[in-house]
Amino acid sequence: MKKFLVIIILLLVTSAFSKPRISIIQNPDFVQKQILFNPNNIYTWIQNTGIFDQDIQTSNTPGFMWPSGTNRFAIFTSGLSIGVKINDSIRLASCSYKGEYWPGYINNGSPDSNSYFKLYKVTRGDGPSNSDWLNWYRMVPYGAPYYDVNNNGTYEQGIDTPGVKNAQQTIFICMTDGFTDSHIQTEGFSGGTRPLFAEMHLSAWGYSKNTYSDMQFFRFDIINKGSAIWDSTFMAVVTDPDLGYAVDDFIGCDTARHLGYAYNADNQDGTGTPPSYGANPPAVGMIMLKGVRIKGSNPVDLNMTSFTYFGAPWVTCETDPTLPLSAYYNLRGRKNDGSYWRHPNTKEKVYKVYTGNPENNEGWTEFGYNGNPNMGQIRNCIGGDTITTYPCNPGDVKYILGTGSSNLVVSPGDTQKIIMCQLIARGTSNVNSVTKLKQLADVAWSLYNSNFVIGVESISEEVPSKYTLYQNYPNPFNPVTKIRFDVAENGKWKSENGMVTLKVYDILGKEVATLVNERLQPGTYEATWDASGFGSGVFFYRLAYGNNVIETRKMVLLK
Repeated sequence: MKKFLVIIILLLVTSAFSKPRISIIQNPDFVQKQILFNPNNIYTWIQNTGIFDQDIQTSNTPGFMWPSGTNRFAIFTSGLSIGVKINDSIRLASCSYKGEYWPGYINNGSPDSNSYFKLYKVTRGDGPSNSDWLNWYRMVPYGAPYYDVNNNGTYEQGIDTPGVKNAQQTIFICMTDGFTDSHIQTEGFSGGTRPLFAEMHLSAWGYSKNTYSDMQFFRFDIINKGSAIWDSTFMAVVTDPDLGYAVDDFIGCDTARHLGYAYNADNQDGTGTPPSYGANPPAVGMIMLKGVRIKGSNPVDLNMTSFTYFGAPWVTCETDPTLPLSAYYNLRGRKNDGSYWRHPNTKEKVYKVYTGNPENNEGWTEFGYNGNPNMGQIRNCIGGDTITTYPCNPGDVKYILGTGSSNLVVSPGDTQKIIMCQLIARGTSNVNSVTKLKQLADVAWSLYNSNFVIGVESISEEVPSKYTLYQNYPNPFNPVTKIRFDVAENGKWKSENGMVTLKVYDILGKEVATLVNERLQPGTYEATWDASGFGSGVFFYRLAYGNNVIETRKMVLLK
């Protein structure tokens, strides 16, 4: 009898900490698929239901691996959910564990699809041998990004480059929540309402350059393709962070950086055996670089308007939402029953929780208020206590990074654009990792504010008479140097891909960096190489057009 009771208890504990089981949606017209997104140190999966950071090859499998190839994971699943009111009725396009989008588009008010609506993936240097590269033009009318080489505003096959300029890899898919069968109550974030008839164009991209190798970018273009107005519109990235060992995490946010994050509650994550990180675990998070916009004569740009969580079993109104109304409250920055989050010190209503600095115990964190562990949270629900404070418990909670407003109206045909960055950093301790994450967030913001201009820059559009590779400067250098080169009219050589490449090699002839690999208009350009990850020595850099080597030069890194 005792053995039987032990088995029952173990099953209940396992159930409490397990994720909703992921099952393939059974529909003759739809197959749930995913594609590997691995442009840099982050290795993740993107699905054709709108989900990312989750691997559906097996059930209960996280999908955000870092560093790549280590089998250590930081996030279990993510997705962008939408909540609106249509004629005072709540509608959701939920996206947390399974996703309520399917590949396709809205055609004259009805969902439609064909074999061309799927996940597309292009990697820098791809050409016609990649069918996704070859068929990219089919998705350009639906928002697939490309580098407009001749700047004429029209995608031209063989001239323009598929994908985000200078990105190592780009993923694109056009989806819609318009298929009624895609809305299921078991989605994970209280799905199952009637469709919004939203069309979502999802682009994801990342860079291989060391400076940006621990971050990935996502852009969501959401179009109201229905006939009804979306009122009181809220959108949010719903994320289940599992930082290695899943049940010992804390969360927090930085309101100035529009950053939400998860970190380990102490300085030891599990045993260090994958999927855990061991000592000095990293912090992982997401930045709302661009939120929704209230349009009109006086437009208002909204970034991170809320950062909250759900999944805390110790407070009834902070558990997983099981009704559409509860999920909609969550998207608005409130608890499942509509009650407000409150600051443990001021008792005021708040829409962003744990806004302090964990490393120096300043402000409100899950360690408490100004380091007082008994002032971690107020466990209030409707009609409940709004005065008593409690310490926080580490756990497996899910955070909601929201943007929206009760004043946000999306009319039929209107588009809302959201740009998000997910990133990860590791410091000398669990809390120092949060500081490192914030510093990395500043790098991401700088890249976003420069309109993602990196790598090669155009110096002059005057047409050179020939291809020329100049000596790098400074030389010797430590650790950054610039390389200038001329691109002439490309009629002299005809190659299969017509790519201009600038690559760096070590003294043994091994390729160590690709600075340029794209089609370039005639002109003078300058590329930057950051050799922070290399030791002193002699390196060579080579300019080529297609299969034709232009010139090779020597440079010296002296640290």
